[in-house]
Amino acid sequence: MRTSTAAAGLAVLAAGAVVARRRAARPAVAQAPAPEPAPPLRGRVRTVTTEDGVDLHVEEFGAERPTATVVLAHGYVQSSRLWAGQVRDLLEARPDLRVVTYDHRGHGASGPTPRERATIDQLGRDLAEVLDAVAPDGPVLLGGHSMGGMTLMALAEQRPELFGDRVAGVAFVGTSSGGLDAVTWGLPGPVAKVVKRALPVLNERAVRAEQAGKPRAVGRADMWLIFSGAADPADLQAAMEVHRACSAETVAAFLPTFSDHDRATALEALAEVPTLVVVGDADRLCPVEHSRTLAAALPTAELAVYPGAGHMVQLERRPEVSRRLLALLDRALAAAAAPVLEERSA
Repeated sequence: MRTSTAAAGLAVLAAGAVVARRRAARPAVAQAPAPEPAPPLRGRVRTVTTEDGVDLHVEEFGAERPTATVVLAHGYVQSSRLWAGQVRDLLEARPDLRVVTYDHRGHGASGPTPRERATIDQLGRDLAEVLDAVAPDGPVLLGGHSMGGMTLMALAEQRPELFGDRVAGVAFVGTSSGGLDAVTWGLPGPVAKVVKRALPVLNERAVRAEQAGKPRAVGRADMWLIFSGAADPADLQAAMEVHRACSAETVAAFLPTFSDHDRATALEALAEVPTLVVVGDADRLCPVEHSRTLAAALPTAELAVYPGAGHMVQLERRPEVSRRLLALLDRALAAAAAPVLEERSA
């Protein structure tokens, strides 16, 4: 999850002097020229229409007859574009895989959503329809970042029978099972309270401005919320472009659903499913304690904490996170094959 520019702006007004002093105290460091960006990924595009008629943009990469399918769900105010590094890494290591990314309703290239359907609960139902369309059989590994991870929990709450059979493994990246109202986003507690009270009003103003033709402002403060200070400029630029493409309407519509997110009991469906929990210990939006809580509730979980990484840990620590996903896939496929081998040997 991330806050809107409005929250970021208030945060900077409250803490700008401190940040300025810290930056002034840092010695100048020469930076190497940024490498040429990788060419855009081109997948097999398809549309999945949800139960209420919203068209979801879905892309499939890799094998058409895969050994397994990996489905990746992105975060709030983002899009499937920010999984591109993992898609490349997974397919380079395992060309036998199918990797699927999709844009949540209201995000990326997917259709807009009615406000009453802008909920994590609805996103869980949308994911079930994506799974039915792209992976009707064979083992599936689900990965979700931030709101995408919460979406996986909603699916587990709604369809627990899918986990352990059809869904062979689950990866939670920079996410939370609840208690998000208590998170201060890296701000002093009193400042965070002011920001959170003002945010819904400011978001609605942004919606009206957007309707009048003024684009939603996104800037460095937004990136401060989701990245560490050591992030690659190319990753910052990619995230900035994705955030700017997200409408003020989507930002405003989905914000209330995070207060209602409490899915600790949904994790019971994953008790015997191989899981991975990944987090940066500098995550301001879903702090490391939330991932520790997740891992403690999941008997088969592997917890990977990356020092110094922020909320966008899958970008800041891309190679390491991709390797963890591949290791989880091996573990999940081995666990899925074990009952079959036992049956054959009986």
